Amino acid sequence: MITDKIMVYSEGAGIEKALEEAERFAEYEHIDPEEGLYLRLLSEEMLGMVRGITGGFEGKFWIESGDGEYRICLRADAYMDRTKKKKLIALSSGGKNESSVGIMEMIRNIVVNALNDPESIDGLQNEFDGETVMYGNLGVREDGAINPMDFEWSLLQYKSMVEKEKKQKKAVEAWDELEKSIVANIADDVRVGVRGDIVEITIVKKTGKAG
Repeated sequence: MITDKIMVYSEGAGIEKALEEAERFAEYEHIDPEEGLYLRLLSEEMLGMVRGITGGFEGKFWIESGDGEYRICLRADAYMDRTKKKKLIALSSGGKNESSVGIMEMIRNIVVNALNDPESIDGLQNEFDGETVMYGNLGVREDGAINPMDFEWSLLQYKSMVEKEKKQKKAVEAWDELEKSIVANIADDVRVGVRGDIVEITIVKKTGKAG
């Protein structure tokens, strides 16, 4: 099943409608109350991140199911007018949210940079990027071409890398953030992908599995 795709905006429009769509999805899929609560919390985290992006951000929100899991999805097109782009770049000095902490804040940082300047994704590496982030050539897609993701980040891989490096101070801090994160404790994975001018975020939760 796939729900209707709801336009959501950083100003708040569409967010209540998106949450109502999440509730309808839970009813249609006969999700038990506990799973339904997880779905609601993960949807709220996703949409809360949308509201945390300044400068007229907009994207499509939907939920889909299959292969023993459900996926909460957000897709944004990097093409935007000059005014919106300036507002996004003004999110912080240098066009980056340098004070970002936490998982959804980290993802928001990736999204903002991908939208205002795709080539700046190169600068988002961190100490744990050995297996966490896969980089390709960030360029303009050819018309009609279907390319693999130019950039991909996975919470599952990030957690694995942080755990391996837990003796390092930075890794200890990162692990503390993971333990505090609602998303990291409930979701089975979060995937962020950038393909040309498209940014996609997917929160994955396996069905019938407790957080």
